[in-house]
Amino acid sequence: MKQTIGTFQLDAPSRWERKKAETRERIGRAAMGLISQRGLAATSVEEITRAADVAKGTFFNYFPSKEHIFVIFVETQHGKLRQAVAEAEQGRRSTYVVLRDLFLALAEEPGSSRDLAAALVSALLGRGTVREIAAEGMAEGRRLLARIFSLGQERGEVRSDADPRIMGLAFQEALFGALVVWAIQPEKKLRTRLSASFEAYWRGIAAGKGASK
Repeated sequence: MKQTIGTFQLDAPSRWERKKAETRERIGRAAMGLISQRGLAATSVEEITRAADVAKGTFFNYFPSKEHIFVIFVETQHGKLRQAVAEAEQGRRSTYVVLRDLFLALAEEPGSSRDLAAALVSALLGRGTVREIAAEGMAEGRRLLARIFSLGQERGEVRSDADPRIMGLAFQEALFGALVVWAIQPEKKLRTRLSASFEAYWRGIAAGKGASK
């Protein structure tokens, strides 16, 4: 099926492709719901398939193991990062605004509940598949972030004496740290915690006129 956008023709997803995507997403939502309640280790594939209302064989059509559920989470985060890169390349908004909004957007899924945030942290710090998926995902995230920082340096908004890759790593550390602290100290709202963390981070990377936001 072809879909015309302007002068371009794009292949629109078929009904079968849409159904596959919907099933994969449903399995992912069911899995994350269970993992947030009892953790990854205590969640079985059988429980996930029951919650998603799919056969066990269907699960393995999409994921080699329950640990590979986290690929969906990584894909979602990468989508947000690519959108931020596109916005930075357009140059309609300042680097500060692009990074601030990205910081908040990346926290949406893990920050949907403290139980889920804690379960994700526990799974990511473990050994094996989840850790490997996270490491690869974060490396790609830093590559995308480096593009945003490079553009910010070209525009004089980000300090020029810092390596974009190191600033990307520090961005991830600030975000991860804010989520962990929020998960174990529930007296503050997540957005309050994130905003404070990002502002402190921005002050460390802003160039003279970039600090004006």
